[in-house]
Amino acid sequence: MTEEIKVTCLHDRHVAQGALMSPFAGYDMPIQYVDITTEHNAVRHKVGVFDVSHMGEVEITGPDAAKFTNYIFTNDINAIKAGQILYGMMLYPDGGTVDDLLVYRVDDNDYFLVINAANIDKDVAWIMEQAKNFDVKVDHQSELYGQIAVQGPEAEKTMGAVLGIDTTDLTFYTFKKMEYDGKTIIVSRTGYTGEDGFEVYADPAIICKMWDMLMKAGVQACGLGCRDTLRFEAGLPLYGDELTAEISPIAATFHLWHVCEARQGRRFHRPRCLRSAEGRRHPQEAGGPGA
Repeated sequence: MTEEIKVTCLHDRHVAQGALMSPFAGYDMPIQYVDITTEHNAVRHKVGVFDVSHMGEVEITGPDAAKFTNYIFTNDINAIKAGQILYGMMLYPDGGTVDDLLVYRVDDNDYFLVINAANIDKDVAWIMEQAKNFDVKVDHQSELYGQIAVQGPEAEKTMGAVLGIDTTDLTFYTFKKMEYDGKTIIVSRTGYTGEDGFEVYADPAIICKMWDMLMKAGVQACGLGCRDTLRFEAGLPLYGDELTAEISPIAATFHLWHVCEARQGRRFHRPRCLRSAEGRRHPQEAGGPGA
């Protein structure tokens, strides 16, 4: 039985623009519009825009939201304030990677998780299973959002001049909620490609409108081909390659010391993660870059 291929809210626009399309993570996605080199260089030197509406979104709210998010996430959300973002992983008890993700701290009892498209169903089921003993609500919101990533050294200028969104108040790994066309949107600055850049989460109709405005302004549409080359160039992982259920962050040699720190009440303790690293020594202990 052939699995049904999904499409994003921008799919018709990709096809109309003549993009090379291919299945990715269950979606029919653009690989390139012109060629990978042109799109790569647009992002590195000017600005480009990506359709990332295939990504998944989960909101965790409730009295135990902070405790629960810290329980499933390798980084420490107590280290950030509302409006800030952390990157990290969710791990299985043996140290294998459930997924790598971003956690947006909306407030003390509200966390917005952005997960990989290929893992949406698996991640949501896993999060739900872990939540059974916590007073939280896990709300799968992937169908509510479209998402674009405006990336490159001219991204800030483009966000203001073309989309009318002032992002000068956002620093690296921060976000804000704001009203746009009468609806609430989320704008963040995480640099999806390793370049400076912004991500916009909004109602699909708003995302389509923004895409049209960016195309009219001459912003280069970019596909997954240059996403891979850009992220590879910046040393950013892609789940399914560098990280999997069988590959822990340490085995993948990602120098994220916090991944396996033993914390009170946490299941993913440092010694067990180290044992899962296929005999590799922790870089800090080996006198590596984190020493």
